[in-house]
Amino acid sequence: MLSLSLSLMLAAASADPVDAATKTARAEYEWFHAHPELSNKEVQTAKHLAHALRGLGLEVHEGIGGTGIVAILEGKGEGPTVLYRADMDGLPVTEATGLPYASKNAGVMHACGHDVHMATAIGALSVLAATRDTWSGTVIFVGQPAEELGAGAKAMVADRAFGRLLKKHGKPTLAVALHDAADLPAGQVSLIEGAHHANVDSVDIVVHGKGGHGARPHESIDPIVIGAEIVMALQTIVSRRLRPDEKAVVTVGKFDGGTKRNIIPPSATLMLTVRSYGPKTRKVLLTEIERVAKNVAKAHRAPKPPTIVVGDGLPSCKNDPQWTRKVRAAFEKELGADKVKRHAPSLGGEDFGVFGTALGVPAIMWKLGAVKPARWKKGADLPGLHSDRWAPDPDLTLRTGIRTVVASIRTGLVQ
Repeated sequence: MLSLSLSLMLAAASADPVDAATKTARAEYEWFHAHPELSNKEVQTAKHLAHALRGLGLEVHEGIGGTGIVAILEGKGEGPTVLYRADMDGLPVTEATGLPYASKNAGVMHACGHDVHMATAIGALSVLAATRDTWSGTVIFVGQPAEELGAGAKAMVADRAFGRLLKKHGKPTLAVALHDAADLPAGQVSLIEGAHHANVDSVDIVVHGKGGHGARPHESIDPIVIGAEIVMALQTIVSRRLRPDEKAVVTVGKFDGGTKRNIIPPSATLMLTVRSYGPKTRKVLLTEIERVAKNVAKAHRAPKPPTIVVGDGLPSCKNDPQWTRKVRAAFEKELGADKVKRHAPSLGGEDFGVFGTALGVPAIMWKLGAVKPARWKKGADLPGLHSDRWAPDPDLTLRTGIRTVVASIRTGLVQ
């Protein structure tokens, strides 16, 4: 824990609260980076984050949705409520950055930048706390676990304690979050209207056959052959069942079957990830996967249809167009228009969308550039997110993150 409270550091620092906040956030970033914890095991992480926020005078509630925390910051009077989220979990990656503050927890690393997110949150909330006499309303900060599993947001929203806090402090008018980016230099941000992350669905297909000897395949019904044909047939869903301008992915990430080269197994399993943007496309993909799998198996005279299990997926993350325009204007005023970019939607997943969908509130997420400007070059081979070498430019990334978070929240607090 830091020996000097954040509030005292702010009071002793320069007149610009962002300067002091950036210094504080840098120290916190190094601590979080050195002490990563896996999804749903963020015990010390949550404790450290809660301690820092209490030092700012926030009302902190722990153990929400598992290891999650919720902190309340109120302004000078009544006004709108804004929800602000930062995720907390690390990844099962062995760090290879060589940083002096590299992970001390073997096999675990903040390779996706959640350390940046938490440190930025402490910095931004310190600025808002130090200037609370200039704004009205309430900020509900969410320290979320298990983003990497796509489970943390759902767990927090489902927690009755979270619901009671929302009821007490009012339904948010806006939900905001950022994510560090390995394809944007530090000092810049990027945001777009509409979908910026995809619907994410998992589908498991168990193909049923008839086992037998590899030398006598005519006496068996080979589920590996059936499965292989299913894999190839699935590739036509996006290319032949969707409009050419629709973006979607159907990927078979695992094909498991058999125990020995001369044994035809009784079954084989395919594991898929399915990505889309709109609800209609999502439905088409899942319907077509089932149709293809069942009919291919039927053509091979499988003893019974495949067993198909669709997991509890994630909704797409969508930026509310009206609020995106407002927040973009605030960012351009804060950073300069040349530092605020646009990017293509990603087919990656992000469970921040759960807050907007479950709570029925508009949401905004933006990309925070984190690559050292001196190393930034289009097309350069730079470490990406989830890499064991991912190392953001701390100071400029954190400063830009703090400035944009404060700008977005202040925008949401305007009546």
